[in-house]
Amino acid sequence: MEIGRKIIHLDSVDSTNNYVAKLLQGDEIDHGTVILASEQYAGKGQRSSEWVVKPGENLTFSVFLDNVNVAVGKQFILTQIVSLSLVALLKKRNLKAEIKWPNDIFVNGKKIAGVLIENQLRSTTIQRTIIGVGLNVNEIDFKNFTATSIKNEQGAFVPLNDVLYSFIDLFNKTWSTFISDLSLLDQQYHNNLYLRNVSARYQDQLGVFNGLLLGVEPSGKLLIEREGVLASYDLKEIKFISQNAL
Repeated sequence: MEIGRKIIHLDSVDSTNNYVAKLLQGDEIDHGTVILASEQYAGKGQRSSEWVVKPGENLTFSVFLDNVNVAVGKQFILTQIVSLSLVALLKKRNLKAEIKWPNDIFVNGKKIAGVLIENQLRSTTIQRTIIGVGLNVNEIDFKNFTATSIKNEQGAFVPLNDVLYSFIDLFNKTWSTFISDLSLLDQQYHNNLYLRNVSARYQDQLGVFNGLLLGVEPSGKLLIEREGVLASYDLKEIKFISQNAL
């Protein structure tokens, strides 16, 4: 499942995920192609949010995977592989990163990267996948957002191409290492899970509560213990509440 043999660099695009989807309509993209944009003016994030960054300061790119052949019930392994690739990338730069469920990457309690995965199915199998990644590299002004960047954490400019090539290399290694050992993949994901086994504030349809994040089901649902009762949540059913907000 090697990626990165072909890289397409765009000056500006609404969304690199959208760009890949348009190429797919005409079968004009090869497996493993990386689409990199200097400016992404309508980037997509989780929960239908936007991912907006300053042009030329950060990495915004998408990866196309063909013939994925992962069962729909196991699609969370794609999230785990991409998340662990980003954690490994930041570790190489001496930054301790954690995965905020399902696939935001945090450093020192602040968001440094986000992932959006869009799958195309054939029956009960994922046939094609578009992986969108936004990684804060050189931006230092995030206004009212609780975010950070590599430069923010380390104080030095980082060439974007160096970071991209590092991600490509680490994704390829992570995939080859874990795709045949899903139990180890799950273990590593949990070892790097933000707020695991920590009492924290959350909000669901019943309101704000204190809960203990215990882990994630193979399906990708979040497991939280609330007053001695274990509950599982899908993405839009639970919200992390900042400890400083209450």
